[in-house]
Amino acid sequence: MSLGDLIKQHSVKSIQAMKLPELMEAEVVSDPPDLKIKLKGSDKLIIPKELIVVAERLCQIKRKVNLTNSGGTTIGTQKFDGDTGVSSTFTHTHPYSVEVGLKDRDFSLKEGEIHYINDDKKDDVLKEGDKVMVIAFEGGQKFFVFDRIVTY
Repeated sequence: MSLGDLIKQHSVKSIQAMKLPELMEAEVVSDPPDLKIKLKGSDKLIIPKELIVVAERLCQIKRKVNLTNSGGTTIGTQKFDGDTGVSSTFTHTHPYSVEVGLKDRDFSLKEGEIHYINDDKKDDVLKEGDKVMVIAFEGGQKFFVFDRIVTY
């Protein structure tokens, strides 16, 4: 065996010994909070939630937010018309009209919430059947689900 072959062999063994994280495809087999996944090609091995770490954006999260409008609004006015019907011996109505002027108003929202949803107007959480990409950490003791996989 040549010196070059020995160096290559030693290099390969060194890289394998480092136990680098490995990218793997998986499928969600149980919805959160009892999350379970199975790795692609391994239908019998189900990974329990105790060994899974999930990226925050794939969880049901709400964020607090403050919104401030600096400048005028483009909305002019909003008008609400209606009537109240009163039933007794005689039926009569009381019409009303309310107009709210919003043009060139500043507004601020303090301590509001943003709730993340997907395009279907549902929570953007993992669900059974989702295909995901995971990183298997050293020794397969933890699996990090970092995103969904979409194919076209």
